[in-house]
Amino acid sequence: MNKKIYLLMFAIITLTSNYSNAQRFGLKVAFSKPDYKFEDVKQDKSQLYQGYQIGIYGRSDSRIYLQPEIYYHKKEGRFTNEPGKQEFDQSLTLHTINIPLVLGLNVIKHKNFTLHGFGGVQSTVVVDNNISTQKTFSPITKSNIENITVKYFWGAGIDIFFLSFDVRYYTEPTNTISESNDISFPYLKNYYTFNLGLKLLK
Repeated sequence: MNKKIYLLMFAIITLTSNYSNAQRFGLKVAFSKPDYKFEDVKQDKSQLYQGYQIGIYGRSDSRIYLQPEIYYHKKEGRFTNEPGKQEFDQSLTLHTINIPLVLGLNVIKHKNFTLHGFGGVQSTVVVDNNISTQKTFSPITKSNIENITVKYFWGAGIDIFFLSFDVRYYTEPTNTISESNDISFPYLKNYYTFNLGLKLLK
């Protein structure tokens, strides 16, 4: 069993323990979107950061709160070379488990309404991947996909009765696809996620 499976098992055990002590527990869905300041949002490689996520979260109910989460996320992207160079055309599908840990502050806190700001760190574990190649030359291989990456984020959100909504801005210092055959693969260092939560228990 490789190290990413061990890490995933550890994360699930830890999060389950935290959820059992959480004062708020529920389901969450999220949608990720490239930074709107990105110069060429039509490039196929931007799609690697788009898509829906689904998972669970738990949260303490204090003024300063801790919120562990775990999501499944399927990401797809297409990579092609620049004109005039050796041609390649590859599509990549990643199945990942995202494990954010949120530290937040409830700025306004009432029984059925809260306004909060937060920051945190997220580990992303690739549990499966698929690469399809349309040309003979294929610089992207399974060996240069980073199985574990770390991201940082901050944002703000609101809770209204049993619903929660927040927007997060991510910074990713590490490229998911490392350089191969002296070819680097541009990636989005910054992107947004829009998160909707449904509180099940309190």
